Amino acid sequence: MLLTYRSAHLNQIKECVVYPVCIYFMERAKYLCAYGSTPRGEINWYKYRLYRIISKRLESLDWQDARVPQLLKEKYQENNLPTPRTVKDMLKEAWGCDFYKETALMVLRFDRTFAQSYLQGISIHSTCTAIDIDRAATLIKQYTPNPEHRSALLEILQSRPTDDAYYQVTYRETDYYPLRWLRALGSEVEILLPWDLRQKMAVEIQKTQNLYQ
Repeated sequence: MLLTYRSAHLNQIKECVVYPVCIYFMERAKYLCAYGSTPRGEINWYKYRLYRIISKRLESLDWQDARVPQLLKEKYQENNLPTPRTVKDMLKEAWGCDFYKETALMVLRFDRTFAQSYLQGISIHSTCTAIDIDRAATLIKQYTPNPEHRSALLEILQSRPTDDAYYQVTYRETDYYPLRWLRALGSEVEILLPWDLRQKMAVEIQKTQNLYQ
């Protein structure tokens, strides 16, 4: 179908030809999950906030219509169109709402007392598992290619209490949901991996501190 969408990221109105798969409620908003041409002009998955779909009417297109992307036509011809189960499975693969984004590994450290009080019985995501400090060191060595960054992270790890709680989780890069959850915990959580996300969080915390000085 053809829809008209007001993109907040681009601050533009775009026409997109998509194959609608399902609607789900996440983070206080309803989204249409669809595969096709995105507001950025790519052929991929995208979550469309329902209230930003501003079409007066949704136009249903024939599969032979020239406006239908070739990759979408091929999925139709191969009887390989996505289903709601496709979305559900992709959400299980990594932590985050943007199920179509790239994944990465995250390593987190929590104070032991906080972890026992707050994390027990709470499922962050199905890929989130508790690890020991030695496993955390191994993952830092494996997933930090820059020698200086790797050395700095290992030194930081050695300075932390050995009985703290450590977790690894697969997450969606640049997904807002995991970042918002981490921000909400403030000093109760420390990102050890990846390096870039750790640095991004440090900059945000410094900016926040500057507001209150």
